[in-house]
Amino acid sequence: MKAAFVKSPFKFEIREVDLPPLKPNDVLLKIKASGICGTDLHTARTEAKDWHTFGHEIVGIVEEIGSCVENVKVGQSVLVESGSFCGTCEDCRNGRVDLCHDRAPNVFIRAEKENLTMGFAEKVIIDKQNAVPFEGVPYEQASLVEPMGVALDLTYTVDPKLNDDVLIVGLGPIGLMVVQIVKAMGARRIFVANHSRSKIRIDVAKSFGVEDVILVDKTPISSYKFPKGGVDRALVTAPPYVIPEVLDVMNFGGVVGFIGIDYGEGRFIKFDANKFHFNKLQLRASHAVPALYFPRCVDMIKSGAVNVKPLITDTFKLEDIGEMMVKAENERDKVIKAVMLD
Repeated sequence: MKAAFVKSPFKFEIREVDLPPLKPNDVLLKIKASGICGTDLHTARTEAKDWHTFGHEIVGIVEEIGSCVENVKVGQSVLVESGSFCGTCEDCRNGRVDLCHDRAPNVFIRAEKENLTMGFAEKVIIDKQNAVPFEGVPYEQASLVEPMGVALDLTYTVDPKLNDDVLIVGLGPIGLMVVQIVKAMGARRIFVANHSRSKIRIDVAKSFGVEDVILVDKTPISSYKFPKGGVDRALVTAPPYVIPEVLDVMNFGGVVGFIGIDYGEGRFIKFDANKFHFNKLQLRASHAVPALYFPRCVDMIKSGAVNVKPLITDTFKLEDIGEMMVKAENERDKVIKAVMLD
């Protein structure tokens, strides 16, 4: 079978590989769709010091199951939780599966330890815990459930209330899904902030009914005139350096959530702790590992609460992964989400 390998900077190979026999808890999937994530681009850019497989927004059909697998059947369509929860640790047994770590089945960790394929391949082996059955959603749309789980985790972390004014920074696929989720949760006004070069993303955000778009290269967030003086909730899907500016536009008691990361000196931010304290602000980190909420995300697609169709700008075949990765990196004014289809 064929699988794609990546090495920095932006080197790609399609190789013939063999998969090992299934373990008792294993599920073999024929991959039907797999999306390119910002993590994949970062891996290709700098982090792949040696050749390895990649891709984690995976949808497939069960081809074979291990002797102890009971939650999915051969022929069934499944989503892949990139990282799941174990169900047996103290956090899981205390009802906090979201805090489970280290012991849980993880597609990234297992692929590295056992030299397995990931999402950009013809087939993949996963633990049964990572397999979530679904139906009624096209494969290319289902591939957005994994990043939608990230968007939903960020939204739950911030917990917007009915009639809140909300700011969303960054209009990647996650930010564009957050727009729709907070609207469904009853936000009054939704403002988005993004660079003007990403016209396609701005146009999609407008089609979702946002109040206004702040073009950060022309109008700093801190100088924008919000109707209430500021916003009640902010969701940041951009690098950490924007957080101090966002804190400056929060209303009294406001909450800021973020998922954006950076490396080197970009990891560090500085803000006025006294102002933060006296304005009773909160800064909350969202890290969607384990990857949760997949059934709810499928339901949101089915109900129309979240429309993922406008986000899928490109589809491609496995053999074209290198060309598509370069396009996703260099043409962000044209590409929102690219999905590999079988």
